[in-house]
Amino acid sequence: MKIAKDIRKEPVKMALAILLAIQFFLISFSNITLIDRNLDCDTGKLFNHIAEIWRQKSILLPDWDYLTTLEWDCSSIFALPFYAVTQNIVLSFGLSNILFLGCFLCIIFFLFRGEDLLYPLLCTNLLIIPFRIGMLDYYNMLFFGGGQYIIKVSIPLLLAGLILHLNNQQAKEHLSISIKLLMAGYLGLFLLSSMSSGVYVTVCGVFPVFAAYIGYKFLKWERMPNSTIFLMICSGVFTLLGWKINTMLMGGAVGNRMTLCSVHQMLASISTCFFGMFELYGGATESFELQVLSVKGIQVLAKCMLVLVMLIAGIYEAKNILCSPKYLIQETASFRTSEDNPWNNSIPWKKSISLRTLLLLSVFIWNVFVLIISFPRGGSSTYEYRYHLIGMLPLMCVTCIFLIGRIRNLQTKQQNWLYAAGYVAILFLCAVSYKELFSKEEQHADLKEFCSYVSELDAEYIYLFDGSNDADICRVIDETSNYICLLDNGRTWAYNYYNYYVDAPMQTNNVVVAVNNEEYQFGDSFEIAGHLLIKFDSVANRSLYYFTN
Repeated sequence: MKIAKDIRKEPVKMALAILLAIQFFLISFSNITLIDRNLDCDTGKLFNHIAEIWRQKSILLPDWDYLTTLEWDCSSIFALPFYAVTQNIVLSFGLSNILFLGCFLCIIFFLFRGEDLLYPLLCTNLLIIPFRIGMLDYYNMLFFGGGQYIIKVSIPLLLAGLILHLNNQQAKEHLSISIKLLMAGYLGLFLLSSMSSGVYVTVCGVFPVFAAYIGYKFLKWERMPNSTIFLMICSGVFTLLGWKINTMLMGGAVGNRMTLCSVHQMLASISTCFFGMFELYGGATESFELQVLSVKGIQVLAKCMLVLVMLIAGIYEAKNILCSPKYLIQETASFRTSEDNPWNNSIPWKKSISLRTLLLLSVFIWNVFVLIISFPRGGSSTYEYRYHLIGMLPLMCVTCIFLIGRIRNLQTKQQNWLYAAGYVAILFLCAVSYKELFSKEEQHADLKEFCSYVSELDAEYIYLFDGSNDADICRVIDETSNYICLLDNGRTWAYNYYNYYVDAPMQTNNVVVAVNNEEYQFGDSFEIAGHLLIKFDSVANRSLYYFTN
């Protein structure tokens, strides 16, 4: 009731609350209706894995080839029980994403607990915009498809909120039930992520938050609350435990094996890391023909400007922290007169920095440092920009703090004009982003037609010639048939699937081989490893072959 009353007092809060509700509905609707139309090979791998866990009734599938992580720290947590009820893996992940979206919004509101509602309302509206849509892109990694990064980015934000609350309540002996539950939730998610993805979240998200807080308390010469020390100890123990479990189960997540950038790569690493921030938000393009004044061009420029504002806000706040001692220490009369004061009285004692800003900014700065000195290029032609997610989301929160703080220093009429302009800018970003989301065409109509046809052939295996990605997607579309990639050397291949399909010999009896006509033109017959195949039909621009005896 208090929140609703506060929202009704100010038109800008009411407008942001309405926009947040609309965005929540649109994201929910997209997860129910659009995932099936936007399947990709990474989503297919994840969906197949979770569906197979339920079919086999085992979290640890025997002889499974884990690719990058154990895939536990994503939307799969809730998708698994939903799948047990619905038996529809696509719908299950959609429902799970909606649930995680609600949890994420609650974490942001908790992060700004005790502050004006304008802060979390602005933050949440900006954070959940589908800035870039596609495999490994902003929207898919957080709120759509597999949601592979939603837990990873939520852990440091929840930790920062807990530290802020515990720091403010350190005089109290007893913690409320809700805070204890949040602490348990943080530790549970952190252990799960450590087991699934190794040390990634610890190194890039949790470590900088604790390091910044320790430095903050040291400079203020204050004792840390026991509850925060408890979180630190548990986080350290869970990091080691999760690392050990992850190594035992899959030999170590990919993030554990990231290499340092050589001196010859350093300049390129700095450049690509910087521009990767713009790519993450859709503020950059690889096209040479995009016109500046086109709708798409203006859209890219608007997102580019948003990233620039974020970087300016981060630099401004970092400058206050690093270059002005007066911002580091809070004036307290008792401390200044104390004989235990270790500081020289010539230091200007004026005001303290925002601990919230310090914790959030530390994640961004540290994450950029890690990405510069490492080599996270992977398979991207420019940069694996999704790695910026864990740092850029806290920076967005810092940007909202920065913007609101600057606006509130102005006169009331000036504030109203800037609020109106800012709201229009957010509406524009929402309009172009959601239009792009809901106007995307069916991505794999051909594969759906193909699966519908070949599933009636009653073949033991349906081999897709040199089609590993298509096989991943087909296994989601049609769960009743066995779709496997077949290489030209007569061996099968699969990623994130059962080990016995990796470099295994092919079968020649009761199988169908499908060849994509856009990639290969084999005619009426061709050979694989000395075996002759004869074409017998075509469907969805794919030629179908069988082995001759």
